[in-house]
Amino acid sequence: MDLKDLESEWNWARGLTLDLLKASSDEDLIFELNSACGPLWKQFRHIARVHENYLHALKTKQIAFGTEGCTYEGDSSQVALTDYFQRLQRQHSSAFQSFDSSSKIDWFGEPKSLDLHFLSLLTHETLHHGQLILYWRAMGRDFPESWSDWGE
Repeated sequence: MDLKDLESEWNWARGLTLDLLKASSDEDLIFELNSACGPLWKQFRHIARVHENYLHALKTKQIAFGTEGCTYEGDSSQVALTDYFQRLQRQHSSAFQSFDSSSKIDWFGEPKSLDLHFLSLLTHETLHHGQLILYWRAMGRDFPESWSDWGE
């Protein structure tokens, strides 16, 4: 797998996430589809927290999903969430700069290459795009122009 292609795809997908966050008002971010889905801002926080889990795995060489070690202390505001995403993206970019293709991450007893580790992160991001679309449509909002790639 070509690292430049992977990084390009990541930047595209994360760009869509950030464009939707940027288009969200603080009122939008407290919108809930229903009680089982929680407010929109928690979708964004989850996406970022999982990203932080992936980045932490680069240091520990072992994936662990959860909130332990996650650093988000903000509220439901667009500003706080954007700051969190930007901080993680800086860490992510630094990780790509020092990418060691021979490194492995322990995924629950199975070694996974770094390219597959990052590819799994990309698939998680795009999975959540589907959920974000549901929130956005339920609010009756127009999508940012960048979302035309998804036919929105």
